[in-house]
Amino acid sequence: MYKKFFGFKESPFPITPNPDSFYLSSEHLEALQHLIYGINNGEGFLLLVGGIGTGKTTISRVLIKKLKDSVVTSLILNPFLNEIEFLQTILWDFGLIPEGESKKALLDQLNEFLLFDVAEKGKRALLIIDEAQNLGLEIMEQIRILSNLETDKEKLLQILLIGQEELFFKLQLPELRQLNQRISIRYYLKPLTKKETREYIYYRISKAEPQVEIEFKRSALKRIYKFSNGIPRLINLVCDRALLAAFVENKTTITKPMVIKAEKSLRGENFDSLEKKKKSSFFKKIYSKEESEIKNELNI
Repeated sequence: MYKKFFGFKESPFPITPNPDSFYLSSEHLEALQHLIYGINNGEGFLLLVGGIGTGKTTISRVLIKKLKDSVVTSLILNPFLNEIEFLQTILWDFGLIPEGESKKALLDQLNEFLLFDVAEKGKRALLIIDEAQNLGLEIMEQIRILSNLETDKEKLLQILLIGQEELFFKLQLPELRQLNQRISIRYYLKPLTKKETREYIYYRISKAEPQVEIEFKRSALKRIYKFSNGIPRLINLVCDRALLAAFVENKTTITKPMVIKAEKSLRGENFDSLEKKKKSSFFKKIYSKEESEIKNELNI
């Protein structure tokens, strides 16, 4: 809606992960360095943990893009799979048509692919599992078994687990002790600092190539940081609504009141009037009467 007003080439604050407009904070850079180091050194298991909206999924997209010439990847976005579906999805992602419906048949097919189509050609294979905190214990055990696919010299399949903080605690369970012990690269992704939040906002604005100069007042930036705590997803949401508020007021400077208005919109506080209506005597009847009585009263 406000895209034309500001002359944006693209939306500056999309919710979907976009590696092309990735802001490389010190945290994100260090996380990438850890993961790339682990992959290049043939580590079997890697772990990336962080809060909701901190940029974990975007990092995985950037990682895939950076390693595309030397690493073949399978990205699992749906953790709610049974063991057969899990193996079939991995094969599909690697460009294979699953053969057979037993775990053995699928594992044999995967092993053959990794050995002859990947390792012998001097490449690596990486399995990335997002939202891994939702994986069941049976699938976790299947993942451990996948790490046994190897030659005398190297692992045939490297595995990156990405998830929220619950994943870290889940891996402490006695049932997952063997899997946890195999993780050699771990990184905990923290939110942006106040300084990085400001840089992030202006970076995203510049990447969208506006045709007018857009300014965020210092008080607006402070309010955005207070609302988001430096979490990129929340920054995107509140900045998107703040730009909409600026568009409505026909202004290119984002102020604190605009950010407050954006916060209220995100929290649904503009629904207060509906709550008051709900408490009125008429609406109490609506919620308490049978459908036939309501229709009679409304002359339907």
